[in-house]
Amino acid sequence: MSALTFLNTTQYIAQFVVNKGEQVVARLPGIAPGASLQVPSDDTYQVTASTILEGNTYTSAPATVSGAMGFVAQVKQNNLQGTYDFEMKVEASSAADQMVFQKTTIGPVTFNISKNGVYLQSVVVQNSFLVKTLQIGSTYSMYAVINGVTTDTAQTTNPSAVVTAELDNTDLESGYFTLSAL
Repeated sequence: MSALTFLNTTQYIAQFVVNKGEQVVARLPGIAPGASLQVPSDDTYQVTASTILEGNTYTSAPATVSGAMGFVAQVKQNNLQGTYDFEMKVEASSAADQMVFQKTTIGPVTFNISKNGVYLQSVVVQNSFLVKTLQIGSTYSMYAVINGVTTDTAQTTNPSAVVTAELDNTDLESGYFTLSAL
């Protein structure tokens, strides 16, 4: 299995955020100076949907998915119980490089994306039958927050890259931090 490796060579704690296209694939806790952390770079995620109906919050069962998929949140009547059932259907995506989100409910629906139990991001669909998309390309882009300063974004297509946070000692940038992805 491929994994991205994050290495902090600065004297400060470094927090990394990694996107693949528009999708957040990792939000790492602070990595101590001199420490490293590996994050699996597979495309497997868990998605849930939630909405509020008549003052009650409904949350779908989680779906474990990989890659481009489509999600439809809907409310159905449960006549036997006199209640509503809220469900999220998973289907093929209409685009090979996108996660597609839609709803048929009256109220807004929030789709939460997590990986290994860690929340990554939400997509909110406000209007019924309107589609929201999340582009999931093949390029990883990442930045780090080090000593309260956000680095420039580094990019790689290598799912096994080593991403290093380091002090920039060039003549023009001395004292700043930079990322390299090799």
